[in-house]
Amino acid sequence: MSLFGTIQQSAGALNAAQIGLQVVGNNIANANTPGYIRQQLEQSSSVAIRVGGLLKGSGVRPTGITQVIDQQLAERMFNAKTDLAGAEALQKAYGQLEELSNDLNNDGLNQQFTLFNNALHELSAQPNDSSLRDFVILQADTLSSSIRQSRDDALSRRELWNGDLDQIATDINRLTERIAKLNLEIATIEGGGILNSDATGLRDQRYRDLEELSEYMNLNIQEQESGAVAVFVGGDYLISNGIAREVNAVYNEQHGGNEVRIVETDSPLQANRGILGATTIAIESVFGDYIDNIDSMASALIRSVNEVHSQGQGREGYDSLLSTVVSDVGVPLKDANLSWLPKNGTFDMSIVDQSGEVISDHRISVRMLGQVTDSTVSSIVAEIDAIDGVTASVTREGRIEILSDSPSAQFTFGEDTSGFLAAAGVNTFFTGRTGFDIAVNPILQENADLLAVSKSGIGEDTDTLTDLVGIIDQPLENLGGQSVRQTYERSVSGLGQKISLQNSSTEGLRNFYATLQSQHLAITGVNIDEESIKMISYQRAFQASSRVISTASEMLELLVSL
Repeated sequence: MSLFGTIQQSAGALNAAQIGLQVVGNNIANANTPGYIRQQLEQSSSVAIRVGGLLKGSGVRPTGITQVIDQQLAERMFNAKTDLAGAEALQKAYGQLEELSNDLNNDGLNQQFTLFNNALHELSAQPNDSSLRDFVILQADTLSSSIRQSRDDALSRRELWNGDLDQIATDINRLTERIAKLNLEIATIEGGGILNSDATGLRDQRYRDLEELSEYMNLNIQEQESGAVAVFVGGDYLISNGIAREVNAVYNEQHGGNEVRIVETDSPLQANRGILGATTIAIESVFGDYIDNIDSMASALIRSVNEVHSQGQGREGYDSLLSTVVSDVGVPLKDANLSWLPKNGTFDMSIVDQSGEVISDHRISVRMLGQVTDSTVSSIVAEIDAIDGVTASVTREGRIEILSDSPSAQFTFGEDTSGFLAAAGVNTFFTGRTGFDIAVNPILQENADLLAVSKSGIGEDTDTLTDLVGIIDQPLENLGGQSVRQTYERSVSGLGQKISLQNSSTEGLRNFYATLQSQHLAITGVNIDEESIKMISYQRAFQASSRVISTASEMLELLVSL
């Protein structure tokens, strides 16, 4: 290699030092740029040249400018980001639900249960006090309103989360479209993978978009040879090269709410983590389970109170009565859409005069044997209609209507071993079936004297009222041996445990993500001290190469002058 070769070799070194200094300068300039991934100059020795029996090096050549990043660590951090974002969303949902079920202000359902029970207890001590009868109905109406309000509040919050799916779908589309566009730009600038350099800036932006997208769902990111990335969610791809699949939120009747689906295939987006997965859990489990618990509790309350009340008598009988339950009248009772399924048995009905004296007693059969002769609403109404002194029929909408045939006669109901009266909404205290529609029977609100107190006849005893006292705290078979109050308290205490576990889980995930983020930043972040050392190294290399060129030039001048 001649002196000219030495000068050319050193000139290449000068060029490499200049490029290295530019890379250092770019890193320092972006030291405070969020999401910037530091770069480094890749260098390799040039191909050796054979001179006689020697192989001499021909200097250095820059091979690329690449980002310094640990892809496996980045993927772990993305996954941690997904879990953290989902946990924070669930923590928010549980916090909202905690506000709805807070009894610390003595205005919650637990307090309303107590007030209702106390009103019944006070009436049992003075059963003839009309003001106390009105007070029982007032407290029951307040309790019903509180149950409906609690359910409505939870339902409203659930609807807000349901509506969030529209915005989530919009955000996902925004990010996937931008990532797909960046894929094309990166592949073009990097020559489809031919160049060994990374597209500065574009890859940083794509990385930030992928990190933001990972907050919404669990991603499987695969980088292609061209430099583009393919993004999969479950078994479906969202992004492939420059193609981004659009998603939208559509109503799903089976789940009773919105669902994010891929437009092209009309299939649900299989995201069970992140904000999207947490939103689905919040809708179906957090708020959904709470609403189901309220419905179960309200249904048990309605049934337990109505089964007692429907067998009792108030201070007077009925002149007319319209059942509160709309049923299918011409089919067996198991298919009649009653509030619940009656049993095989009977119920009593009496015709009384205006003073409450019994004129006649009657027993109606309710056949539930699984045979073709099983009772229907129509057949039971026909038996009632056959009683002298009353007329019974079924309205067009499917309600039972009973009318007294005489202004001087009334009718009452007695022992019911079948449960038909309560199931059909006859002589009941509450109307409705769940927390959605629980209410006090309008007949009682209009006439408190119809509030059942006795079991043996009008003014005979207070056994029905005695059975109603404390019914809130009585174990119920349809609640698995729990009382109505215990069911609510168990729901609230269970919610408290879930909130505590969720808070702990979120804090753990937050610390784990912070640890991975610190490790990631230690690799990708710009350290001014390290860059300063590199700058000095490139400076020294530039000075040394310049000195080599200067020395070779002097030697060349000496050779020329000889």
